[in-house]
Amino acid sequence: MIKTILLFFLAACFFTCKRSAIKNKLSESDSLVITFNVPNSDAVTRTVSAVEKNAIRKVIGFVNGRETEKLKCGHDGNLIFYKDGKEILPVVFKYREKNCEHFLLEVDGKLIHTKMSGEAVDFLHSLELGKTWY
Repeated sequence: MIKTILLFFLAACFFTCKRSAIKNKLSESDSLVITFNVPNSDAVTRTVSAVEKNAIRKVIGFVNGRETEKLKCGHDGNLIFYKDGKEILPVVFKYREKNCEHFLLEVDGKLIHTKMSGEAVDFLHSLELGKTWY
């Protein structure tokens, strides 16, 4: 019983540390640019930028989701986080295809795929349509 609890605790710490690495990397961001692409292309259809700290934190929370397996679904756009005008981290995302909603980023030399929540899908869809709410 004690071994099971200890194993569960260590696993929880492991997954918490993974998510913390993403938050730590992005926490100093002071601006964000979101680009929406023609599906599976680099042609940009819309660009949205944000400098409001609460909005940036919200997006960081979306990216800091549960780690998932590598998905080969293409991409719909990018989130590019900045600090003092310098790029901190680009994040690729896919949200238009059911069961492929995810973020892809590299932290400390490791590619990480995180699951996109339904709220994040709704948020990105609203932004792409030009709305300022979701």
